[in-house]
Amino acid sequence: MYRLNVWLPAFLVIGALFSTQTCRAQRSLETALREHVHILTSDSLAGRSVGTEGEKKAANYISRCLESYRLEFIYPKGIQDFGVIGSQGDTLSSQNIVGIISGSDPILREEYIVIGAHYDHLGSRKITVNGRDSLALYPGADDNASGVAILLEMAKAAAQQPYLFKRSLVFVAFGAEEMGMIGSWYFVHRAFSSINQVVMMLNLDMLGRSGSRNPFSAYTVAPHDGLSHILHATLGLPAAFQPVVRSTDYFPSDHIIFYQNHIPVVLFTSGIHSDYHTFGDKPHFLDYKEMEQRMTYLYSLLMLLANHDDLPRIQNIDQKEVENPLETVYSWTNVDRAPRFQRGDEKHFQQSWVNKYVRYPTRAIAQGIQGRVMVQFVIEANGAVTNVEVIESVDPLLDDEAVRVISASPRWTPGRKNGKPVRVRCAVPVYFMLTRR
Repeated sequence: MYRLNVWLPAFLVIGALFSTQTCRAQRSLETALREHVHILTSDSLAGRSVGTEGEKKAANYISRCLESYRLEFIYPKGIQDFGVIGSQGDTLSSQNIVGIISGSDPILREEYIVIGAHYDHLGSRKITVNGRDSLALYPGADDNASGVAILLEMAKAAAQQPYLFKRSLVFVAFGAEEMGMIGSWYFVHRAFSSINQVVMMLNLDMLGRSGSRNPFSAYTVAPHDGLSHILHATLGLPAAFQPVVRSTDYFPSDHIIFYQNHIPVVLFTSGIHSDYHTFGDKPHFLDYKEMEQRMTYLYSLLMLLANHDDLPRIQNIDQKEVENPLETVYSWTNVDRAPRFQRGDEKHFQQSWVNKYVRYPTRAIAQGIQGRVMVQFVIEANGAVTNVEVIESVDPLLDDEAVRVISASPRWTPGRKNGKPVRVRCAVPVYFMLTRR
C-alpha cells in the first residue's frame, strides 16, 4: 500500500529566466520552453557536438540559468569537467552541469532524486548542394533541447518552492550522451560521492513531439509494480497530462547507467520520429503547449516522489545463472559490456542498418498504413541475430518487413558477462511514416 500524502498542484504557472547571455523573466512557461529550445539550437552552438565550442556554450548557458535560479553548486558554476576519447584517438573535453536543491526533511534530505537530460548533439556535416560544398547543422531541437528546456523549468519551479520537497533534488544536464552516455557514466562512477543515496533517476530525452505517433510515454526498463503505481498517482492532473506507462526500455540513454547501478529509473519521452538525427530536427516542429503539459505532470510527479514515505527500491532483476550460461538470455542492461553493431550501439544499428535497408511495402503505402513496429531479438554469443519477433504490432504488412530487415542483420560483436560472450535480448523500433506532398 502506498500512501500519497502530498499536495499536488493541478496546474502550474511558472516563470522562466534566460537569454543568450543571462536568464531573463518571461511571460509564460510555454514561451520560456520555446526560447530555451531556440537558444540551444541556434547556429552559434553549431549542433552542440561533444568537445566543441558549441557544446561548451550550451553548458555555460545551462549553468547561468541554474545559477540564476539559485540552485546549489558543488563544482564551480556547477560545471563538472571530464575527458572523452574521440574517434581519432584525441582527447575531447566535455561537461556535466549539476545543480542541487536540498530537501526540507532532516532525514530524507540525505536521499537524492536525479533529474537528467543530455544537452549534446551531433554537430555539423559537410554536404554538397548543386555542386557546392556547405556546412549543415544538426539542430537537435527534440534531441534533446526539448528535454533540457523542461529540466530547466522544473529546476526553476522547484527552487521557488524548496520547502515542498523532503528529499534533495539533483538536476543534471549530461554531456557526451551521443558518444555512449559518457557524461552519465562519469557522474555515477566518478563524480557524485553520494551516488549510493540516489533513490530515483528521471531521464528526459526527446519530449517535444506530439500526436498519435509520438505519445508521451514513461519507460521503467523492467516491470516494477510499485513504481508504475506511483507514475499513475498524480491524481490532481487531467488525464490528458498522464504518460503511457510501459515496463520496458525504449532506447539507450543516460538512465541506463543508473539502472545498471540498481537505481530505479524512468525514461520520459515522446519517441523517435522521421527527423530523429537529421538536419530536420528543428524548433518549429515541437509542440510547446504539449511540452508545457508534460512539464506540469513531471513537476507534480517529482513532488510526489520527493515526499513519498517509502519509495520502492529496484528489485533484483538479475537473471539467474544456469549450469550452461549460453542458455541464459540477458537483458541489455544486465551485462558487463553491451553488444556492439559495427562499433556502435542500438541507435547506430537503427540508423546504419534498419533505416537504410527497410523497405516500405507498396500495399501498405496504398492503404495508408503507417506506425511504429517494436521488434525484439536475441544477439547470440557468436554475434548472430536470432529469435526475431514483433512485440508491438501495427499491421502484418509492416510487421513482416520489420522482422525481415532485422533478421538480415550482419553479425554483432556479442555482449560479455564475467569476461565471456553471452546471449543478449534487444528491442528496437522500426518506423514506417508517410509524408504529405
